[in-house]
Parts: sequence; structure tokens; C-alpha cells
Amino acid sequence: MSRFNILGSQIRRHYLYLGAICVEDEKIWQEMTECILTKEGIDPITPRHREIMAFLRQYYLERQRSPSVREICAQTNSTSGDFFALFSDWPHTLFVINSIVSQVLGIPFWHTEQD
Repeated sequence: MSRFNILGSQIRRHYLYLGAICVEDEKIWQEMTECILTKEGIDPITPRHREIMAFLRQYYLERQRSPSVREICAQTNSTSGDFFALFSDWPHTLFVINSIVSQVLGIPFWHTEQD
């Protein structure tokens, strides 16, 4: 699995520079998340990966926070086993995505709703 230093990442700086548009614009979101998934060692990126990333984007825009794995699985008809087969290091992947999204949307970093 390929890891990168998120604080000094050229990818991160590029999307922070773009601002909220990197979440609001579907095409830019897809470009950004595919760059991140590739850096995270996810290859190939399948339509199922894209479907979950699209859900994640919509969730950020509607709720201003990251969804839990349980919420992602429930809304995308995934089992946790299927989900973690797609995203074997989800906590790190979400950390990378969240480090950009929280800044450009001005939302709390790593905020989750209590059930």
C-alpha cells in the first residue's frame, strides 16, 4: 500500500488551493478522490469505489460531516466485509479525504454524529 505525507502532499495543496469547488463540483471531486485512492494503493478503482465516493461527497454536502462505516454500508447496500475489501485501510483513506474537505468546507475535522 502506497502511503504519502498528507501535510506536505502536492495533491492536498492543489485541492486546498481550489477550495470548496473540489467538493461541490462532481467532476473535480471524482478527480480528487481517484488521486487519493490511487495514492492509497487502491488499483483498479472500480465503479463500486466511485459509487461510495459519490455517496461520501453527497453526505459531506448535506450533513457537513463524515459518515460512519455503518452509515455508508446502510446507504450503499454494502456489508462491512465488502466495504473493507474495497477500502482495506479506510481510517487512513478517510483521514486524507477529511483533511481536505474539513478545511475547504469549514467543517470540524473528524466530527461524527452520536446515535
